[in-house]
Amino acid sequence: MRRFWLVLGALVGTLTWGGVFAQTPIPIEHFTKFDEFGGVKISPDGQFIAVLTGKYGRSTIVFTDLKAKKITSGIRTPDDCEIDEFHWISPTRLIYMIAQRQPGRVRPTPTGEIFAINRDGSGSRRLYGYRAGESSLDTHIKKREASYATPELLSALEKDPDHILIAEYPWRGVTSGWVYNPDAKPLIARLNVYTGDKKQLDVAPLAGAALLQDHDENVRFAIGRNEHQELAVSWKPQPDSKWTDFELKGFRDASVVPRRFSVDNRSVYLTGTREGETYDALYRLDLQTQQLEKVHAFAETDVDFVITDFADSELVGVSGYAARQTDFWLLKDNPAALTYQALSRAFPNQRVSVTSTSDDGRSAIVFVDSDVNPGDYYLFDPVTKRAEFLRAGRMWIDPKQMRPKEPITLKTRDGMNLHGYVTRPAGDGPQPLVVMPHGGPHGVRDSWEFDWEVQLLANRGYAVLQVNFRGSSGYGRDFEAAGYGEWGAKMQDDVTDATHWAIEQKIAPADRTCIYGISYGGFAALMGAAREPELYRCAIGYAGVYDLELMWESGDVPDSRRGRAYLERVLGTDVAKLRAQSPVYHAQNIKAPVLLIHGKADGRADYEHAQRMKAALEKNNKKVEWLALGREGHGVYDEESRREVYERILQFLDANLKTPQSTASQ
Repeated sequence: MRRFWLVLGALVGTLTWGGVFAQTPIPIEHFTKFDEFGGVKISPDGQFIAVLTGKYGRSTIVFTDLKAKKITSGIRTPDDCEIDEFHWISPTRLIYMIAQRQPGRVRPTPTGEIFAINRDGSGSRRLYGYRAGESSLDTHIKKREASYATPELLSALEKDPDHILIAEYPWRGVTSGWVYNPDAKPLIARLNVYTGDKKQLDVAPLAGAALLQDHDENVRFAIGRNEHQELAVSWKPQPDSKWTDFELKGFRDASVVPRRFSVDNRSVYLTGTREGETYDALYRLDLQTQQLEKVHAFAETDVDFVITDFADSELVGVSGYAARQTDFWLLKDNPAALTYQALSRAFPNQRVSVTSTSDDGRSAIVFVDSDVNPGDYYLFDPVTKRAEFLRAGRMWIDPKQMRPKEPITLKTRDGMNLHGYVTRPAGDGPQPLVVMPHGGPHGVRDSWEFDWEVQLLANRGYAVLQVNFRGSSGYGRDFEAAGYGEWGAKMQDDVTDATHWAIEQKIAPADRTCIYGISYGGFAALMGAAREPELYRCAIGYAGVYDLELMWESGDVPDSRRGRAYLERVLGTDVAKLRAQSPVYHAQNIKAPVLLIHGKADGRADYEHAQRMKAALEKNNKKVEWLALGREGHGVYDEESRREVYERILQFLDANLKTPQSTASQ
């Protein structure tokens, strides 16, 4: 390990990222390569760390002895799999879950299996999953029962290191295999981490319930759906009591998320949006009296996360996200809160998070990242306030060569406030601009974080505009709901207004702007080119949806009751409106050259979307370039395809934006 020591406080003001921007282009593979490290966690005794490498693709967990400073063992997945998550469950044993590449999906899909291994590399076992019943090479291990469900780790059972507590979310059989069943009630089970033996302890009383265990490791609280598909709450007054239901009135939609029990096990902290309010706030629910107390609410953003002390027992603060992450400390004088604040001062203009801690609270893994820093891992001692640098997630990226994301605010034509970010390349004056509407579009937002795609464009001389148009998450339930039914309409107006704002602010010249997006962003790119034919010099649609009627007929969204309810809520069923808001029906209005990129195995936005858009453009004699990806789904997964895609995008941008309009037209 590369090492250096720092003392908190001494570093204040010294760890800013700056410097002169690189004058020559950075190799494209520096951006398109996956992170080298997908996570670092410390063992409960603080003696070892487990490091996940090769997160996307064939991944490996490596065990490192901190005292000896050497790798002792590891485990690797097959080529088409990756490790999806991993957890220490005792000082010597670790469990992990895998994901496997599936046709039509950009990332590997979790398989619902649990594996375990000792930190010395011995004792590797498949403990749980649909293949757990297959014959084992270890003949002394009895054949286990297959489990067709998605497991969730509830507790490592500190007093019982041979077992873990899991929730099982059952699957249901369909013609093509097995799928998650949102109408099923989760099971609660104890799983032996050496043999895979499983004992069912309980059944949650509500469908799809989110579960909480108290500080004595008893599952006693659930939020889910009752038989009428209504939000409901159930709890156990004592560990051996029956489940008791009660109404949790006054909350909007399904916004309620249980967070944790209070230290005395008498109350539960939860977040949600109350009727008449806009943002998620933190509440404390007294289980005996069923009285609700608001603990904290941010003025202009949701409460997104709760922060606990280093023993993961007491809630000390909450986090929200406006332009950047903001924290509020409920227990300002708590040692953990003071340490977090010291860490923030030591790493100015960056985010600091604790990924894991030892049981005694003397060792922690700290992750530090920012808009220009992909992330660094530190081994931190909360008592001495000293941190040892372990590894960078992308060692080949120099933060000094990256460009900062500048938070922006603007008003729309109908008076709504919008927030977003501008990333400018080096140099002065207006620069060619790429407008990048995000995908989703609902439940998603652009954030102040490292974005390799944005950095690649900025390194090649393009300013990048990202705007959280209405419908985006993070700005309250009303803001998100304002986008329902407005695909290609008011949501598109927001992107247009932001583009005009960037031109008025001299960020970009009026004649050198391109619009580019993925998924919904691809829809917005083509709809923007159709509705504003004089505004954009070019348009790029990548894995986009271009015919909203087709959204009801193909892809995986309409395959479930939940998916159809989503389409009903955000699109509706009025055929005339769907066509009016679909770019495939407005190809005749597009003047800008178009690049369409789509995977033939796309399981979310069917390949037919791109085929219909291409045909409509060609029928109207429009300039359209085409890149079909034979083995890719909803986006690109492997690094080879990713590089191919972004080389083509850069070529297209260079051909259309590198010269002023007047010169290009001569």
